[in-house]
Amino acid sequence: MFDPLSGIKYRQHIWKTYGPISRFCGPLGDQTLLISDPKALTTILVKDRDIFEESDWYIELFRHANGPGLLSSTGALHRKQRKLLNPTFSAQRLRSMVPLLHELANQLIDAFHAKLGDGPQEVEVLDLYGRVALEMIAQTGLGYTFKSFQPDAAKNEFKQAIKEFMPVVAKLQMFLPLFPYISGLPPKLLRFGAACLPSADLHYIVKLTDITSAGMDRLFQAKKESLAREDLEQNDQLCQGKDIIHALMTDNANTSEEDKMQDDEIKAQMITLLAAATDTTSISLSRLSLVLSQHQDVQDRLRKELSEAVASSKGELGYDELLSLPYLDAVCRETWRLYAPVPFVTRTCRADTTVPLSRPIPGVTPPEMSFVVPRGTDIIVDILGANCDQNIWGLDADVWKPERWLSPLPDSVADAHIPGVYSNLMTFLAGSRACIGFKLAELQIKLVLSQLVRSFRFLPPKTEIIWRLAPVVTPSVNGSTAFTSRLPLVVERV
Repeated sequence: MFDPLSGIKYRQHIWKTYGPISRFCGPLGDQTLLISDPKALTTILVKDRDIFEESDWYIELFRHANGPGLLSSTGALHRKQRKLLNPTFSAQRLRSMVPLLHELANQLIDAFHAKLGDGPQEVEVLDLYGRVALEMIAQTGLGYTFKSFQPDAAKNEFKQAIKEFMPVVAKLQMFLPLFPYISGLPPKLLRFGAACLPSADLHYIVKLTDITSAGMDRLFQAKKESLAREDLEQNDQLCQGKDIIHALMTDNANTSEEDKMQDDEIKAQMITLLAAATDTTSISLSRLSLVLSQHQDVQDRLRKELSEAVASSKGELGYDELLSLPYLDAVCRETWRLYAPVPFVTRTCRADTTVPLSRPIPGVTPPEMSFVVPRGTDIIVDILGANCDQNIWGLDADVWKPERWLSPLPDSVADAHIPGVYSNLMTFLAGSRACIGFKLAELQIKLVLSQLVRSFRFLPPKTEIIWRLAPVVTPSVNGSTAFTSRLPLVVERV
């Protein structure tokens, strides 16, 4: 179920064989439900969200690593933080980011050119996408640059710590359910215990947390000082313009004391922005590049649409133009449907309750349209299962087919009432804990992809690529013994 190599295929086998709800024993013998039924997900993520909270291990892990931010807060605290953050992702603010995003995309294009000779070359695209994804969220979110495309970028310890945190967490995934049982211990005792355990990954994650915390403290103080002066030129790594955190800190200063975020909460949002947005964006770009390399006809059609749009606009594509291109939209939606970067999230039931179903549980007599969930039951929200349900999407649900978005979707999609915040998909989740920055992610990915496809042709990789199950799925070369994320693609200039 959690195996990095076979976990995705095993989960596909589970929901294809047993339907959209199944029960099994978790790592500590706890009762766990794997659920992709849309009506049940509406109850879990939207209607009864206060009963089905984030799992204890998830809350405690991100509380210790990031502080009291969106990922680790619950209840009234989460609602307060979300209320203050929502306006910072407005359409007006996203429009203002487009010139900066084009500039960063141009840096990515230059980095690709630097790796290409006269003909096709194999390029490690995941590394380049990781750089541009980090820069996009750092500059638009924090008003900060890691200077990721400069020659000495790899020497930035703060940058490396952010980049490596989630991959190390993925390696410890089987042990994360143990975390709530020890998280209440004094920090010094926790550190002593971690140091005594014979786990290099555990030691490393403590080190990464320390580096990230120290780096964010420095950045936060620089932001406070620059805001007080309104003079961003004093620090060559603080960018011009009112970024998301700039807007948050400004709004926070003008709100009531009872609704105001404390400094540690704002710092936690800064870390959360970097942690949550970097890997998901780079993985989305990686998957898009791979599927386009495997479908040259789609790549050609997309390149034609983009070239014509640029010619018509007589310049780089703006916010409204990028979001209105039908084939670009279809390619992105279909990739997010079939290959969601985050394949699952977890919840824990905090009180005995009953959850309704869209259709009866297979093999149960008499047919039951609901089921009882005892307090303490762990829930795995199966995002991939919901996005690929043949009863909803049709018999070709597991086929990558962008054209499905160019005509009306089947009535079964509308009738399912999928609760996701984006396009009948669970990819960006649902309810009050849905991805707050999904419109920013959509803009970033479409903008970068629009420049990449017009500049380069992606060709199939020379080696087989496998995708490892983790909180964020990652690509690797088949046969690799190390838990190393890689995506070498053959690339040529157009």
